[in-house]
Amino acid sequence: MNPATNLAPKLAQLYPGVYNPDGPLDGDVDADAHKLPTKPLNTLLGFDLETYQIPLDQLLPSKKVPDGIMSTRKYKQIVSSIHEIGLIEPLAVIQPDASKSEYLLLDGHLRVLALKELGMSVGPCLFAKDDETFSYNHHINRLSTIAEH
Repeated sequence: MNPATNLAPKLAQLYPGVYNPDGPLDGDVDADAHKLPTKPLNTLLGFDLETYQIPLDQLLPSKKVPDGIMSTRKYKQIVSSIHEIGLIEPLAVIQPDASKSEYLLLDGHLRVLALKELGMSVGPCLFAKDDETFSYNHHINRLSTIAEH
């Protein structure tokens, strides 16, 4: 028996959607008020959990990159970041036709250009389960509170 476990207080489980099967925590006055599920929640993942290295020439763009984008500050920051620390966020792709070795690029058009500029021939990709060009970055509000109002 580990003596460190005897000293640790009773903690709630960290996995969301699962209640403590041993009963309410110490100090819980109204355990029935929580009504938490008794098993993991059924969630659908938008991407496969594995990252795959795909040749960049097999990626088909899903949108046109504006002319002159390679001279913008944002693009130069992406190139510099990839050069210094590597690619942080993998590219999002989907394979529309399983018989072909082509992949539709859903998110990461500037990162693909940057990887090509840096002389790389493959890029890390996540396979999407849905043909949706969604990334959590699309929901970031870059306006200040005053500018938004």
